[in-house]
Amino acid sequence: MRETRRPDTVFWVDPAAVRDDHLTLDPEESHHLLHVHRAVAGTPFVAVDGAGSTYECLLASSERGVAVGSVKHRATDLGELPVPITLLVGLPDSGPSETVVSLAVPLGVSAIDFVACSRSGRPPLGDPRLARLTRLAVSALKQSRRSRLPVIRSTPSLEAGVGLLAPGARFVADPEGQPGLRPAEGAMAGSISLAVGPPGGFTPEEVADLKNAGFEPISLGYSRLATETAAITLLAVARNYLK
Repeated sequence: MRETRRPDTVFWVDPAAVRDDHLTLDPEESHHLLHVHRAVAGTPFVAVDGAGSTYECLLASSERGVAVGSVKHRATDLGELPVPITLLVGLPDSGPSETVVSLAVPLGVSAIDFVACSRSGRPPLGDPRLARLTRLAVSALKQSRRSRLPVIRSTPSLEAGVGLLAPGARFVADPEGQPGLRPAEGAMAGSISLAVGPPGGFTPEEVADLKNAGFEPISLGYSRLATETAAITLLAVARNYLK
């Protein structure tokens, strides 16, 4: 690939649209590359597939408005944290849910589970809502130059959400917990799970269940934080301890 400044914009490509040394962008991404960036044959661009691969390409063709790139270099897991982090968020309203996704994806989260809790006051998110949140995750992925698209799901109960977690370090935001994060030596070397309550917080029974499931209570300070603020704060604190 000829020497050139790496393009600032990253484009999304479906993994199924990658064939050996070529890839094909979907109509929306093709339009953005061809008409917004005015790419012509030979223009370099970068694409990410959300499955861990980042491709440096040259535009090979654009027949019928479909951009086909010639892959010159492929890298794996660019922009990814060394360990997976799952964020359990007590189901909030629509706006806060979108905020969590938009901010947590650039911070490296691997999965976000919007859990219907006792104080959520609503059922788990349906497919249309999850699809919108996934589209937001794709946008955040491209902006942050990550390569793996986080899983966005919504489970019907805290018990169900915890049951999907991998073994590893676990922390829950709790005003009664210890101030700050004090992980044991080596605790952050495997999977990490973080839990934040819905508006109104987890009930005492839910906090007890989380503790029984191995979650360590962590205080995030003196002020009362909204669900989305607490989620991003806890994620940022945990991320800071990764090697």
